[in-house]
Amino acid sequence: MYQELYQGGKEMKRFLFPVFLIIVFIALTIGAGVASYHTAKGFTLEKNREATAKIQKRLDETIEMLEMLSRDERITSKDLGYEEKAQILTDFNQDKEYMMIRIMDQDMNVYKEGVGAASSLSSRNYIQELYSTGETQVTDAFLAGADGETINYTVAIALKEGKTVTGCLFAALYGKEVNEILQDNTVENVLIGSEFQYMGGVSDEEFGLQVAQVLEAEWKTTRPVEDILLDFYERKEGMFWGIGKGKIQCFAYSPVEHSKGVILTEVSAVLLIKNIIIAYIAGVVILIATGAVCGVVIRNRHRD
Repeated sequence: MYQELYQGGKEMKRFLFPVFLIIVFIALTIGAGVASYHTAKGFTLEKNREATAKIQKRLDETIEMLEMLSRDERITSKDLGYEEKAQILTDFNQDKEYMMIRIMDQDMNVYKEGVGAASSLSSRNYIQELYSTGETQVTDAFLAGADGETINYTVAIALKEGKTVTGCLFAALYGKEVNEILQDNTVENVLIGSEFQYMGGVSDEEFGLQVAQVLEAEWKTTRPVEDILLDFYERKEGMFWGIGKGKIQCFAYSPVEHSKGVILTEVSAVLLIKNIIIAYIAGVVILIATGAVCGVVIRNRHRD
């Protein structure tokens, strides 16, 4: 009787040990998975918020600067002509490094020093909206400048008498400046425009491409692309994962206030969690080695 109980106990130990190893392996796998998910998610969200904050800061600085100019007595003066005011704005811009700062009259004509009324922007949608609503406007990127090939973004505020829009002040930011702000050696930050197209932080070949087109062609996303675009439209923050091209990427996005733009951040999940992967592999190797050694010991005792 005792011998049978003894043998049964040994068999039970032989059965429980592999079960224990399996439980430890499952716990290691789940732990590594959870740690990897939160590490990649947290890093990507943080980087996205950093990039959004930088763009937001530059945009807010520009709006504040234009609002300050709109209160300048020389700009509000009716004794100075628009060409003189244009010269004042150009002189002011000497150390501001904007592509240009310009003033417009009630008829939507743009003035330039030494030239006078240089052109009319009455056909531009954002100007029409500004003059009809009085609300500050921030454009998508477009080509402008003397060569017609310089990418810039325009921030425009209304000049008012009471509630009536009597003109406009606008500042143009160089596209290269926006690209430099978005630059980060650890992630890819891009600016998405009002029509959900790539507007900044991308190569010339990608500029203007629709985000939906790229996501659907290159990635299997954890959320429907339509839902992601709806978040863009509704000005929401969010994230998703993409699998494709042999990689797992983590994406995060945030809206830029006072504009219709969105900052989208993309990072390789594998690069972020490589230390966790190394630790996980090491843990599995140790577990296997422990299992092998203990298995030999148990078998030897069983023979005895």
